[in-house]
Amino acid sequence: MIFLMFLVGFGLWLTAAIMLCKRIPGWLGVTKHGAVISVLLFPVVMVLPVVDELIGRWQFNRLCERDAVVTLSPDWEKVKRAGKKDIPIVTLDGYYIRILSQRVEYFDIDTGKTFLTNQAFHADGGFLVYRLGLGLGTSTACWPKNDNQIYRQVNLDELIKQGKAK
Repeated sequence: MIFLMFLVGFGLWLTAAIMLCKRIPGWLGVTKHGAVISVLLFPVVMVLPVVDELIGRWQFNRLCERDAVVTLSPDWEKVKRAGKKDIPIVTLDGYYIRILSQRVEYFDIDTGKTFLTNQAFHADGGFLVYRLGLGLGTSTACWPKNDNQIYRQVNLDELIKQGKAK
């Protein structure tokens, strides 16, 4: 079924691309070499729907490699009781695709200072995938590679239990 939807979508876009390429030279006021311009525009118009997906995916991967990290305070060993801060998920500006930033912070209940921060990102895809709903509700997420290891090292579950107990 998905393949049939793909074929229909491709056929519709092919038809739209042909029509656009025929009309663009006229819209631009080009009278000479209109057919040549149309032919040269065709490959560009055909790939436009997936360009944001390719560029956005590249941007998302770079962002994940650079900023999806766990930050641990140097004095984390002094923490006896911990709590979790609720931080809203925000949409990042300046990217070709919609990227959401999810930050999780844990704080020392006794001092109120944050001792552990976990930064993650989520992307729903480009124009076709996200805006037209062709992603069928899927998204891509990146979390720090070592977050579970650090949670175990800090014994975060026990610190949170201690925080709820008192």
